[in-house]
Amino acid sequence: MKSFIAAMDHSGGSTGGVLDRYGEEYTEENKMEKVHAMRLRMVNSPDFVKENIWAAILYKDTVERGMVPVLKTKGIEAYLKIDGGCEDNGYLKYFRLNEMTDFAKEHGCTGTKMRSIVKDNKDLSMILDQQFALAEGIHSEGLMPIVEPEIPIEHPMKSNYEYELRDQLAERLDAFTGKCILKLTLPDQDNFYSNIMKHDNVFKVVGLSGGYTTEQACRRLACQLGMTASFSRGLSEGLFANQTEDEFNQAISKNITMIRDAGNV
Repeated sequence: MKSFIAAMDHSGGSTGGVLDRYGEEYTEENKMEKVHAMRLRMVNSPDFVKENIWAAILYKDTVERGMVPVLKTKGIEAYLKIDGGCEDNGYLKYFRLNEMTDFAKEHGCTGTKMRSIVKDNKDLSMILDQQFALAEGIHSEGLMPIVEPEIPIEHPMKSNYEYELRDQLAERLDAFTGKCILKLTLPDQDNFYSNIMKHDNVFKVVGLSGGYTTEQACRRLACQLGMTASFSRGLSEGLFANQTEDEFNQAISKNITMIRDAGNV
């Protein structure tokens, strides 16, 4: 299945940048309404269908505005972003897990997502401890956790950190009691996570675009046998508020096709 996950979960802090790239004027008071309208436009485009996109990751505000039923009419699953952002060291900020899992179940979400940022390898072990402890709680609530320890694409030690991340992921997965989706920075080496993908406790491994252009991200994704995408910026590249519906639909169709075809499953 080469269909992928659409990452549409920008929070209040990053929504301004999304709207700037989209060319949409906004205020602090209406920016969430504006980005929701952008997301609806994407979801309602003709090629945003389950054959291409099997799930979407959503921010709580978007769920509250009724996005999950819209996705379900297309047979697309919803995952809820549950974290409250990252501390300066990349750890997840505190949030009430039970409240977020209850919200996810109440609104018909299949699972959840939480993103940490690996800025220094000395913090990697603690980041994964935190991610998998939360994943256990999410699994116990009958939801599928997406574990996302992102290594920034511009980090000078990216390749080195990827080796350490792979080794430590294997250890955490051995101890994990459920299944999870791993959302990982597209690695520098071909087929880098092939053994991780075979682990019994891994449902899928998906790559994040992380600031790469759509073309760059797809080129890297195509070198990873068994991996599909969970792109955000790579999916919305070239979309603008002033486009006609035909222009908009052609632009997102081009991105969707490129991302789907790069999936190597």
